[in-house]
Amino acid sequence: KVGYNFTPDQLDLVQECFANGRKPLLLFPGEDSITLDQEGSQDYDNKEVDDITLTQLQQKNQLLVLIDGTWAEAKRMLLQSPELVENCIKVQFQSESESIYDSLRNEPEKHCLSTLECCARALSHLESSEECAERANEYLLGSMKCMVDKRIELTSKTPEPRFSRPGTKIYEKNKRRFEIKKELFDK
Repeated sequence: KVGYNFTPDQLDLVQECFANGRKPLLLFPGEDSITLDQEGSQDYDNKEVDDITLTQLQQKNQLLVLIDGTWAEAKRMLLQSPELVENCIKVQFQSESESIYDSLRNEPEKHCLSTLECCARALSHLESSEECAERANEYLLGSMKCMVDKRIELTSKTPEPRFSRPGTKIYEKNKRRFEIKKELFDK
């Protein structure tokens, strides 16, 4: 869905998750988020997540909700979608590397990753025992790297026009003729 404010009843997959007696996971960093790459006891502001462990999250099929946009847009979406946030289990991970996307965009902080990179990392934590999760991670990050490399390659080249307007070459010839005449006769 496109927009800035969302409610659970607008999202069919979220409703399906509720119907199956589960809460979707919302990937966004915060003090009340479960950290996916740290097993063991964690302190949360949210009492509901105190009893949930990473192992429990890994044992079930999960619906992972991703907020896609710039960091400022993502924060705005969360602020304008309190009902969705309240009905999801917030999860996060500790980013130990810089974003592939850094060569094209400046992120607000070094640990900030693109949505695609976050999705790949979250899948690798939530489905760490699944071989398909590792392949998905490789494909997602490989696609991102390819896109970034292609953008860099294209921006480093001087763009050539795909077509020239009729008369452009004639104008350039006449312009040069005028300059030569001016140099010769305006002395």
